[in-house]
Amino acid sequence: MKKLIFFLNIAGLFSTLSYAETTSSIPNVIITDNPNREVTTVNAKRNREKAELNSNIKKVTSSKVDTYVTKSKKLISFVLDEIGQEDKFYLTSNREIFNDKTKSLKVTENNYELKNTDLTNKVVSFKYSVLPETLYLVRYNDKTKDLIKLYKWQSTESTTYINEMRGKIVYTFTDQYKPFEIIEFSKVNKSMLVKGTVEIKEGENININPESVKEVVLRDVKGEVIEKIPLINGNGSVSLDEAKKGIILKDGSSILNFGIGFEEGRLKLQVKGTTDASKEYPMIAEVINIDDTVSEYDISIKPAQYGFKVLNTGLSLDFAKSITTLESDGTKSETSDLITTGEIVIDSKGFDIKAHFINDGVVKLRQGEAEVNAKLESVLVDNSGSNKTIQVVGRVSKDDIRNIPSGEYSGTTELVISIDS
Repeated sequence: MKKLIFFLNIAGLFSTLSYAETTSSIPNVIITDNPNREVTTVNAKRNREKAELNSNIKKVTSSKVDTYVTKSKKLISFVLDEIGQEDKFYLTSNREIFNDKTKSLKVTENNYELKNTDLTNKVVSFKYSVLPETLYLVRYNDKTKDLIKLYKWQSTESTTYINEMRGKIVYTFTDQYKPFEIIEFSKVNKSMLVKGTVEIKEGENININPESVKEVVLRDVKGEVIEKIPLINGNGSVSLDEAKKGIILKDGSSILNFGIGFEEGRLKLQVKGTTDASKEYPMIAEVINIDDTVSEYDISIKPAQYGFKVLNTGLSLDFAKSITTLESDGTKSETSDLITTGEIVIDSKGFDIKAHFINDGVVKLRQGEAEVNAKLESVLVDNSGSNKTIQVVGRVSKDDIRNIPSGEYSGTTELVISIDS
């Protein structure tokens, strides 16, 4: 059997060793073989002094940060958890950025120019020439140079890349659209195609990244600001509601009254009314990214053109059967005009409508060389249901027809039908 040798030295480790039978010191013992007897166990009380350790180690922990990179402009931007008026920022790839045993900033180089500090959105942006794998963003006190917080960025994580985009788009509402409906103009929304279409003439459709876009600015074709729409997580709107008054776009003397908004970055439009549905109404949408880079879109909105159907083919007014005027007290009175009425029935597809004759209702009625001026007035007597009844009141002056031959006179005019919005 292999011999095992142990050296037991207990000097200075115990103050007292006690046995059940006697008390004495224990000499060093050399065990050369395993003994053939029961091992005696000795329990001793240990007295030790408590140890104390004092350390002046300064530990700086870095935090991850959401980062946006625009390669075309060589901009890198950081969205912070908080930011103060007195905060200053320094960007470096050098890990040795603090003086020994302190948290005071040690500036060794300045390869990254601070371009912008956005206190509202808590964003700082820097210009870079070459983008390394790792960067350290130091938030520090300008007076003391003491560290407030350290952020660490690595190119493999927490990075969103921003592209400046351009586009020329026409958004058209179909005759299936009803005023005040809110329609999402998105490629993924198949049901939208029934009531609106998107035509991309150049570039891209409007693209809103909920993470990187902070605002959309609407301008007219002259560059004047119409509205600004702040976005939070891709959400924000202007006049996208039931109010009759909205944003006004102009094309010459014609106007479009509309609302616009975004839901998680998806474009939504609403037409409240227009004076001429045959025109396109242009504007410019500037999409402002979190680093203040801009994507620009030329947008035209084309309202729906509705083909209402006139159910009766013509209007016949018989002035020979002129009616008298009924006064408010129920009495009848003679007038200087011959007055007669007729009806026009319109299939309005369920829309509430308004109607008026052009030229203030004045129309020339002719028979051969003879002619007379008539005045037409439209009165909507039934605006319920799909079919709308319009009463036409015709007037001619008795003096005007005194010297013209009797007979059938005809003329043409236009009745303008508009949706009552």
